[in-house]
Amino acid sequence: MRTKTIALVPGDGSGPEMMVWACMAAARAALKDDLHLEFETTPMGWAAYEKYGDTLPEESFRRAVEIGTIFFGGVGDPKFDNTIGKEKPAMKPEARCLLALRKEMGLLLNFRPMIYHKELAHLTNVKPETIPDEGIKQVWIRFLLKDSYFGNEDLMQYIPAEVCEKLGIKLKKNVTGEEEMVVDLAYYCRNSIEKYIRAAFAYAKDAGLPLISIDKANVMARYDFWRRIVTKIGKEEFPNVPLMHQYVDSANALLFTPAQLHGVIACGNEHGDILSDGAASALGSMGMMCSSAINPDTGAAMFESGAGTAPTLAGLNKANPIGRILTGAMMLRHLGAVNGAKAIEDAVKKALSMGYRTGDMCSDGPSKLAFPGYMDKVLGTKEMGELILSLL
Repeated sequence: MRTKTIALVPGDGSGPEMMVWACMAAARAALKDDLHLEFETTPMGWAAYEKYGDTLPEESFRRAVEIGTIFFGGVGDPKFDNTIGKEKPAMKPEARCLLALRKEMGLLLNFRPMIYHKELAHLTNVKPETIPDEGIKQVWIRFLLKDSYFGNEDLMQYIPAEVCEKLGIKLKKNVTGEEEMVVDLAYYCRNSIEKYIRAAFAYAKDAGLPLISIDKANVMARYDFWRRIVTKIGKEEFPNVPLMHQYVDSANALLFTPAQLHGVIACGNEHGDILSDGAASALGSMGMMCSSAINPDTGAAMFESGAGTAPTLAGLNKANPIGRILTGAMMLRHLGAVNGAKAIEDAVKKALSMGYRTGDMCSDGPSKLAFPGYMDKVLGTKEMGELILSLL
């Protein structure tokens, strides 16, 4: 039996409560592939601040990068963002931790699958008749580097200080709100776009799905650049993969007719961030979102559900652990433990097919379920975790 060490970030808010079950599910399921997981805690976020005086302690950062596989429970809490974070904006952990890890580890590809099952159509926020009998598979692959999220940090060093000052090019932590103008630099590089697009096409080819490329090429120069590269690679290297181009605004309008976005969906950092969150809402709940960020060259990866930390539910046994548990399945598949990954996915699907829910998945709040008569099947974090473990 082989052993794999995982850097564990328990997270803020309800993160630790959810990650307990995600770790147990991943560890138990991994045994189906003769894989033993060892979790090494690398504290980050506000949960780390009290002890270390930093939301991204240097030791945690370096150790997580060294391990190369991170199971990330989510960071951020408005209670601290608006107090300590207001005094020390550089400490706000969502930007401080996530952007630093993505950049240091070269995490170019962000996978966010949204799977619609016909028998679970009642769980979604779309009309059931819009889901075909064979279901829908949307695999959102977000370009996780460059773009507007990294532009100022990456490029302002090449611009004279007086120009930056005149144009208002500055880092987010230095914004005061008193400026006359603030500018974000957004950019793409040919080599990173080509690497990303080839990976997206290859995934679509293996999955037997079309590639849907999202852009704003009718307005923005960087997206005209994007579309030309996508078109060229598709024509020359992947002629048998159907390719569709979609403007980001029309893609937004299609989120609630999900069959029209059946495929592998390639999108930039900012557009992918926004659209994939909307897709999770259409699927039924942000608590169901699973996510991975991968360096296609080194295999380094971070697995984070993308569902937030649910700070208002902390300690109440109400947060939905399913997104974290499914993210654990993505981690297992990345590590080659395909039997364990499938076991987790099947257990989650079975639990939902049996009518069990957490409060966020009820049609009109926990007092009214989409399945009438299933009032006793609204479960807490712990109970849903235990149920899924029992079904592995």
